[in-house]
Order: sequence, then C-alpha cells, then structure tokens
Amino acid sequence: MRKYNNNIFMAFICFLLLWMLFGYNPQITSSANEHAYLENKLENYIVKHEENIAGLATIMVVDDKITYKMKGYANIEKEVPVNENTVFEWASVSKILIWISVLQLVEAGKLDLETNIEIYLPNDFHYPKKFEEPITMYDLMHHSAGFDDSYTDLMIHQSTKKTSLREVLESADIKQVFPPGDIVAYSNYGSGLAAYIVEEVSGIDYREYVRKNIFEPLHMTKTAIDPHQNDNKWVKEQRGKVQGYTNALQLIEPNNYSIPMFPAGSAMGIAKDLKKLLQVLLTEDGAPLFKDKRTITSLFNPTLYYPETNIPRIANGLFYLPSQSQHVFGHGGNSKAFSSSFYVDRKERIGVLVLTNMKDESTFTHGIPETIFGKYEHVESDLHLENSSQWKGIYEPARLPRHGFSKLYGLFLRSHTKQQGSDAIRLNDLYYSQLEPGIYKTDDDFSMYSVDVYSENPQNKKILSSTYSDLLYIPSYKHFLEWAIIILGLLAFMFSVIYVIVTLCKRIWSKKNLQIFHFTQHLLNILMFTNVLWIVFKTLSMVSYSFLKPFLTLNLIYVVIVLVISGFLIIKLKRNRLVNYNKRISVMTIMSAGILCINILYWEIYY
Repeated sequence: MRKYNNNIFMAFICFLLLWMLFGYNPQITSSANEHAYLENKLENYIVKHEENIAGLATIMVVDDKITYKMKGYANIEKEVPVNENTVFEWASVSKILIWISVLQLVEAGKLDLETNIEIYLPNDFHYPKKFEEPITMYDLMHHSAGFDDSYTDLMIHQSTKKTSLREVLESADIKQVFPPGDIVAYSNYGSGLAAYIVEEVSGIDYREYVRKNIFEPLHMTKTAIDPHQNDNKWVKEQRGKVQGYTNALQLIEPNNYSIPMFPAGSAMGIAKDLKKLLQVLLTEDGAPLFKDKRTITSLFNPTLYYPETNIPRIANGLFYLPSQSQHVFGHGGNSKAFSSSFYVDRKERIGVLVLTNMKDESTFTHGIPETIFGKYEHVESDLHLENSSQWKGIYEPARLPRHGFSKLYGLFLRSHTKQQGSDAIRLNDLYYSQLEPGIYKTDDDFSMYSVDVYSENPQNKKILSSTYSDLLYIPSYKHFLEWAIIILGLLAFMFSVIYVIVTLCKRIWSKKNLQIFHFTQHLLNILMFTNVLWIVFKTLSMVSYSFLKPFLTLNLIYVVIVLVISGFLIIKLKRNRLVNYNKRISVMTIMSAGILCINILYWEIYY
C-alpha cells in the first residue's frame, strides 16, 4: 500500500514539474489577471455613469483578450438599442488613417517627413503660404504648420458640390498666420493637406488608397470614409438608423452632416471594424499595415515634446495621453452628434476605443481611457518650484480663425490664469499644482487635459501649451478693448431700436414729420444687426461659406451707406441748420452708426 502511495506521489510530482516546464506561463496568468481586473474596472465605471448614456460601444484589448461593451440606444425615440451593426461616426479619430497612410509611404521610400511638402504638390496647386520657412510633413503631423482655423465648410448639411479633395483645400477659408514649427494649433486643414499629399504621392484618390491599403487588408468591410458614404452602401443605410444626442440626452436634429474635408473626420463604421485597427496597432510588427516592424514602432515614438520638457506631446500625429504608464498615444474626435476616442499603449499591450452618439461627450470618451490607463504620475524633480505669478494673465487658443467674422468666437474661449498661493495657479475654475518650473497638473479634469506647460516664446511672449493647441497670451488692454467694442455695438443697436420705436409712436400719435436721415440710419442699424444675427445662426447651422457671401456683402453695402448718410448729417451740423435737439440726435446717430461700422470692419463681418 505504501509503495502504491509512493507511486502516486511520484507521478504527481512529475506531472507538476512537466506542467511548470511546459504548461505554466506566469506571463499569461498575469495577463489574464490584469484583463479581469481592468474588465471589472470598466464594467463598474459604465454602471456608475449609465444614466448619462445615449448610445455607447467600447472595446478594450489586453494582449489578445477582448472586452466588448454595448449600452443604450442608437435611437432613443424608437428604442433601437446599440448592437453590433450600429454605425458610429469616428469624427477626428479618422485622422489616424492619414498618419498610417503617410508612414506606409515613408516605409515605401516615397515620402520624407522632413522635406518641404511643395515637392509633393502640383505646381499649380494653391494653398495658404505666407512665410518663407518650408512646411514639412512633421509640421502637418504636429499641427504646427501655422494655419488658422475656420468654422465654415467644416460640416455642412446640404451636399457639397466639390468633388475632389483638391477643390476643397483650394477653396478653404484658411490662412497661414504663424511660421511653421512655431505654434501648435490643431488643424483640420493641415490634416486634409497631408491626405492630399498621400493622393499625389500614391497616384490614387485618398478614399481608394485607404480602402486598398487599410480597410481591405484588415477586412474592415463595414466602414466608410466618403463624406456621403458612397463607398459603402451598407454603412450609408445603417447610418440612417442612428440618431445623435446632447449630453442632456436631447435629440439633435438634423444630425447627419457631410464633411467636405473628409479625411479629417468622415470615417464611420461599426465598433468591431475599428477594433481590427486597434488590434493590429498592438501587434509587434504591425502586419499587414506595415512590412517592417520598425515602422509601427516609429509610429508611436514621440516626435514632439512639450516646450522645454521631456513630456511627450505628439507621436506622428497621435496625441499623448497623460497616464500612469506614460506611453499611451491616440486620438479623440467630436462631430455634430458623435464623440469618440482611440488610445493605444504598445508597451503594456493595452488598447481602448470608445464610440458614442453624443455631441461633445467626455464622461466615456475621456473617462474610460483614464480608468483603464490610470492617471498621470509625474517623475519627481530636484528643481526648485518657481513663483507662479509670472504666468498670470489672459490666454486665447491658437486654434482659432484669425481672419473673417469667425474670429469673434475667440473672445468666448479665453482663459484667465491667476496665482494660487506662491507656486500654484488657478485656470478658470481649475486648480493646478506645480510639478516643476513651467509644468502644472490638475486633478479637477480628465487625464487628457491634466497637464499644462507654460513657456516663453520669442514671437508670442508667454504661451500655455495644452493637449491640442497652444494658448497665446493676450494683453489685458486688448482683451478689454475688444469687449468694449462689442458692448458699445450692443448699446448702439439698442439706441437705434429705442429711436425707431419712439419715432414711430410720435408719428402715429402726434403726426410729427420724420427726420428722414435719422430714421433711415437707425432702421439700417437694426437691419444690419439682424443680418449679423442671421449670419451667426446660419453658421451654427453648418451652412457653406458660399451661402453666407450675399449676407456678408450686405454689411459692406451698409458701411458705404453709413458713410453717405453720416456725410449729409455732418454737413448739416456744420451749416447749423438743426435745432439743439436734432443736433444731439444727429451726433448720436453718427456715433451709433460709426460704432457699428467699427465692429463690422474690426471683426471682418463682411465679404
């Protein structure tokens, strides 16, 4: 009996040794444990915030293990749940396709990232170029080519008549306002220009290039990139079944817009298709997208750092996500009614994508990556902390229209930095502690926006560098002067309204004669102001710039008429042909019209 027991014991020991040698893999066990831990965190986070969901699809990949979560509705009103065939817009996550395409051409020896892009463009191609310094592909990838922004023709409801990417780029209302490499200002135009270079170098339409070199190799059969989904009829049909919502879960109507500069944000498809792209970016060699594993490694190597720091900012068009591991890169996106995010940690082999049918959503698109990758932990430094008072002031995003009426929007995006204690700051309502000189971190916002870096710039003085854009220092006198122009314009409009109402009442009740020049000018003031409000409303409704041209031209006509009427009133004043009351009214009429003209000319509300 004892011999039998000894034989069993020896057999067990042999089995245990064999299992440890050939079957047991601590790395796999650790990976399985990590996946279970992160899956639990993801599930708890979604449950905690599920009352904020319209529709959600999120996928997490840990090594080769996949977690797929779907919640909510593609159409709340019709109670259509999110399922595996729900189509989501990628929005700016579409730009990842541009940068992959660029590196494919670099790998093939057809493109160089440090060469002047003009050698890749047709000689008769027109694009905004003001400075002598050459623009490189790195400048486009880093959003530092110096282009300003535009809020017209970004998304439009009606079908665009432009058939080619070249037409869209050449007609874009964009200017180069900074020297290349000087300022980071997120640019849809710069990304579209990079996609056009892909067209020129490859010799085929960008949509066709992406289909042949990305979608087909990855078997992404339920994804479209054409602005009208004409490249995938199934996707076009499914998109019609999805609605978009606000963060308050209110229906956005309409919510199906086309993006003329389509490479920058037109891709859409099912979550499982986008997962295929996520998985291949986590592989060691990047096949079948790349032939050389060094290419995919270089894709995630930082190519731009925050000023005067060793903190990564961008890796070949992919943005750095401040996280616990400190090597997470990817992209986020927002369209008229959808939000998305896509992040990869190749060293830890973890990837996360989030798709929602909600506008400007952040609880999931920012909160889920933060939950999975952990919050940023700064490496402690021996440097003494600086006096934070030097960064006090008003800052404005560099990513703004710097010409045309849209530049008025910048007034509402300015941030106020105040000193908090001796070495911390408060930016608007967020508290930032100092990690080391110039580097500040907040726990009051998502990881994506947790780190801000202040620095000095030779041309622009103080600069605040955040995730997608630098913020430029605005002198206080300029800030208050611009607001004074706006406020005086509103007062001038109110004066005109009161004058017209009082004059009409006197005309009805007392039969008094109209002062024709006064009345005409104030009526024109009201009509002009109404026209400006109409322009703003239609701009927010995503009409094309060409639609706005007639209304902008009317403002220029208004300025000419003001000069004529004001000339007549000034002549009458000089000839003393007016009684004291009419003199005062004439002066106030000329002043109100002049203030409104200053607003039109200063804010360029004309064509």
